[in-house]
Amino acid sequence: MTSELWLGQESGCGVQEASDRITSMKRILSLMVPFSLLLGCENVHREESSVPKDIAENAVTSVPKKLVVLTFDDGNISDLTTTSPILKRHGFGATFYITSGWVGKPGRLNWEQVKKLHDQGFEIGNHSASHPNMLHISEDEIREQIISFDEACAEHGIPKATSFAYPGGHHDRRMVRALAAQGYLTARRAVSPEYPLYDRGGPGPAYNPSEDDPFLIPGAYVRGDLSSNDQEFREVLSRARDGSICVLIYHGVPDVHSHCSTSVELFTKDMQYLKDNDFTVISVRDLSKYIDVTKRPKDIYESLLVRLGISPKALKCDASGQEPVFSWKIKTTRPQTQSAYQILVASSEKNLNSDEGDLWNSGKVESNQSSEISYTGKSLATGERFYWKVRCWNDPDEAEIKRVSNWSAKEILSEMGKIRVSKYSSVASFSFE
Repeated sequence: MTSELWLGQESGCGVQEASDRITSMKRILSLMVPFSLLLGCENVHREESSVPKDIAENAVTSVPKKLVVLTFDDGNISDLTTTSPILKRHGFGATFYITSGWVGKPGRLNWEQVKKLHDQGFEIGNHSASHPNMLHISEDEIREQIISFDEACAEHGIPKATSFAYPGGHHDRRMVRALAAQGYLTARRAVSPEYPLYDRGGPGPAYNPSEDDPFLIPGAYVRGDLSSNDQEFREVLSRARDGSICVLIYHGVPDVHSHCSTSVELFTKDMQYLKDNDFTVISVRDLSKYIDVTKRPKDIYESLLVRLGISPKALKCDASGQEPVFSWKIKTTRPQTQSAYQILVASSEKNLNSDEGDLWNSGKVESNQSSEISYTGKSLATGERFYWKVRCWNDPDEAEIKRVSNWSAKEILSEMGKIRVSKYSSVASFSFE
């Protein structure tokens, strides 16, 4: 990834070891995966994993809290001169995604230096041959972008990559098929479509291996001098729990291009924070020590699309007046608002858990209002406790969809424009005096 990820402009160990048994099984499996991937496409659900059940279960349950994956895009010379020494000092792993056509250009690594990063134990990943917007090229050209990189690495004594980073973070089903056919195991995208793609970088979703396809690993944060908010950065890192993993995206330290550059001071501070707070920091390759990267969902985009809606949070009921008044806040990671809501009020939590509003069911109300909504249901007895919840429909932001249209697959753009209903909120209660 490079500045093209940030609005598509042309411009990128502290490991807690799994058991020896798991590691050896994974190594055997890695030799088999290219053949198994050729037997299907991204829509095929592998009901029976080729990993023995006990091994797969152990791998999934062994994801530690505070697991972070470090990635660096484009192949800046600072990867070797600045970044590598800092990582080695802390014992951190990392993946360096190289654009083979940029190797040897001003400010970029040459092949000898790429090989040196490999020899130091870091993973070398494929970031295409020329960093095009791959949404706008043919399937044959997609394949050529992948293979040309592989051939260049082989020519310079660098092992074939098993991980790919989409140029600009832009992805579609054709790319996933091509990568699987070439024996790749994983691919990293950026923060979209769940989060907006901004030139400054910023937050994205955590990687949830139980939901996300290994060819669509999201970036949890695109870090740089334009996205240097420490509070936001640390909040993102706090999501590395309960089986979720934070994948961090950096470019050069510093970078050839100022808008995606990270200062040495900021990077040093970030790495020290990870070290001081006991994060486990690994490469993409090392994910296989914790998860089964061959396990894939029925549909590669299902988990992403579910996240495009809104949800209600922070429910509040003011029961001090003649009738209760309800309010909530909207949670969304994208520019969009609320188009409708539905409130249920029940006499018992049991009724509400069955979606039975025996005291009031507002029905679907077309409105962007989410505060000061008066109760209009059955009479409420004073001194008793009542239960309520709400669900909401989103109102897609057409201007935002248009803004990202050049960097999003047509399928994704269509899904961004759909109205989706959220799940009901958690149950809240109130008493009417």
